[in-house]
Amino acid sequence: MKTLSIYCKHKLFYIVHLVTIVCLPSIVLAIEPIGTIGGLAPLQHTFLNDDLIVRVVSSHIQVIKADTGEIVNQFGELTEYDDVVFSPTGTHCVMQSSSRISNGYTVSIWDVNAGVQIIALELANSFDNAAFSPTQALLAMSLRGEIQMWNWKTGENTGMMTGERRPAESCYYFEDQKGPCKSVQDNTLVFSPDGHFLIVASTRPDIEIWNVETMQLEDHIEGHTGNWVDGVAVSPDGKRVASFDKVADMVYMWDFETRQLLWKEKNGIGSTSEISFSPDNTKLYVASRTNGTRKSGTNPWTGWDDRVRVWDVSTGIQIDTIDTEFRNMQEIDLSPDGKVLLMHFVDGVLQWDLEKNEIKHEWTDFIPHWPHYNIAMSPDGKTLISASRYFIKTWDIASQQMQQHISAEDYTFEGLGFSPDSQSYAISKNPWIELRNSKTGKVEQRFPEYIRDTEQIVFSSSGRWIGAVNYVGGILMLDSENPDRKQQLSMRMGNESTYYKYIGFSDDEDYFVASGANREKNRDIPLITVWKRQGETFVLQYTELEKGFWSEPAFTTTEDGSNVFAGARDGIMIWKILPNKLELLNTLEGYGPVKFSPDGLYLLSNADDHLQIWKWQTGRRVKHSSPVPWFSAISEDCTIVLTYDYTDTYEYKIWDISSLISLLPYGVDAKDRQFVTLGQVKRNQLMQNFPNPFNPETWIPFQLAEESNVTIDIFNPTGEIIRTLSLGKMSAGDYSTHTKAAHWDGKNYDGETVSSGIYFYNIKAGEFSATRKMLIRK
Repeated sequence: MKTLSIYCKHKLFYIVHLVTIVCLPSIVLAIEPIGTIGGLAPLQHTFLNDDLIVRVVSSHIQVIKADTGEIVNQFGELTEYDDVVFSPTGTHCVMQSSSRISNGYTVSIWDVNAGVQIIALELANSFDNAAFSPTQALLAMSLRGEIQMWNWKTGENTGMMTGERRPAESCYYFEDQKGPCKSVQDNTLVFSPDGHFLIVASTRPDIEIWNVETMQLEDHIEGHTGNWVDGVAVSPDGKRVASFDKVADMVYMWDFETRQLLWKEKNGIGSTSEISFSPDNTKLYVASRTNGTRKSGTNPWTGWDDRVRVWDVSTGIQIDTIDTEFRNMQEIDLSPDGKVLLMHFVDGVLQWDLEKNEIKHEWTDFIPHWPHYNIAMSPDGKTLISASRYFIKTWDIASQQMQQHISAEDYTFEGLGFSPDSQSYAISKNPWIELRNSKTGKVEQRFPEYIRDTEQIVFSSSGRWIGAVNYVGGILMLDSENPDRKQQLSMRMGNESTYYKYIGFSDDEDYFVASGANREKNRDIPLITVWKRQGETFVLQYTELEKGFWSEPAFTTTEDGSNVFAGARDGIMIWKILPNKLELLNTLEGYGPVKFSPDGLYLLSNADDHLQIWKWQTGRRVKHSSPVPWFSAISEDCTIVLTYDYTDTYEYKIWDISSLISLLPYGVDAKDRQFVTLGQVKRNQLMQNFPNPFNPETWIPFQLAEESNVTIDIFNPTGEIIRTLSLGKMSAGDYSTHTKAAHWDGKNYDGETVSSGIYFYNIKAGEFSATRKMLIRK
């Protein structure tokens, strides 16, 4: 009797518990990130003194110890796109907000030692560049071709420099050869050490000398071979001025008093990016960045020039070269005592001991900002890999410690994908695809040269088959059990119009699908192609137009054995693979990446800037209160999530959502679940352009909740508007397809195709405004 009573109590407890969970309006959980991968990616540095370095990161400014990297102070609020300019000694800085206010732009002056704001200014226009006087509280700012002076202690505008400036050029010319084009601007402003003169380098043929006392353009230093002067530096004693043409890679040394050229030399084979005098006036440090590489067969790339050359100021003789395995140099800075050179690369920050001629300190524990990397999390949720073109970095997720730092050794890394067992990963080391051990980083297998410039690599569920798609849209199938065997599923040649972007295998490895587009009459028609495996060969089954997905597809198998996959394009579409066609099962709101739960009952995706969970067969959203933001990767069991903070710190955060996943079998049938109404626009939204990266044109999708006048501004990295798309008054609706999205042909106001790099686009629709970034890759 007692046993029966205990049994009934236990039974009643489970029934009540189940009813309570089912009837809850949502799953309420307090989920917090459990860790952060890597430190904040550095953007800029300067020495405060021999022992302290000021570092700009995406969200604020840090003061760190030079020998340990320990943070001793941090201040200010920044976004990744704000501008920061330091005084010559690093004791003060000016911050310019990239976000336009109603009347212009906000500029604030800060005391770096104290970490406090001195004053804030409001400007009608953003500055191209700025410079602090070394002798008085003056700040010079270049504002759309006008140079103005401000007292940074009082906020008083002390006047505008006057004088007839020589014509500026938007395109660079050197020895009758046309170089790149960009906006007309002042590239560098620097005061003479005595504060009497302001020296300006710009998209003009000569160096300008401005008298600070008279506020007049006093003189020019003439003799640059090209029609641009990209940068200048003044020796500490004020007797010499060095300048450079970035594109021509020419360095010039001038006598400041006589304005005479002392010497000029070709610096290297790359592109000069920065120059700096030694404190004793005897050496000039010139930083170069690679601007073109060449390749022959399977040999490494040649033409790298990410190094610092040291020139004798008096003779113009090169006396030293500082070279490392790091690539893509961002900036350099010298310690006040001249003993340490700081070199900032995209993958690491080095302190170089100039006396010993060796690395003194090395900081690499950060993930470079997009678009410099690929990111992948192992299926077991234990390892994270970041791969730029030049380095592989791996982290142990549990401890958040970086484990490996592997150089490409003058090759380049491209696509990245984990094996299903998490023990290895595949990466393209152009021109090969390599399998590397996840723990050691050692190459375990190398596939012969078949495909170049791989963008995406995926494994089949057993790990035997490896699919790879390159940047021109060709697809290669590799067999890990027979590395010499390969199958070219799609190879783009010449002007062929069909290209592929995203690929994936069905769980049973019977099918391989790829999504891309077919270009016809300046319109990209989306398509999905299905191959079926027959033995060791994948055979084309069919291609369907006007269907596609623009994220890596997720697969599951239904109870009847059907292969189903989900992909994000205009929402999330779920398809069933039939022998001769695809059957659309459901369409949900949201964006990629997407992932089916291990039992195949749920689909995890992104929507409304947060992680969303769907009972995909019924189209019901699982309501939950966990604040997990937009995720980038998720483990195979859907318990470990990786998110990227696009708005604040720009860091990768790790979330353990196992408690949320464990409640799914009980909470999915809550009575107040809302069905998604397809086609209904509930809020204004600016979406990611497609394709991205792109060349030469792209489409910008958006949604309007109400009728609005719509304009889209295209900005270059300096914040200058290079093109405005005026769309006029548009009714509420979805403008996310090729036929409805805003089209940009990749050209500026002058009809010139813009150069490769990061650009930004901002939409204004009534009270709504939003900004995203995009990448042009040529």
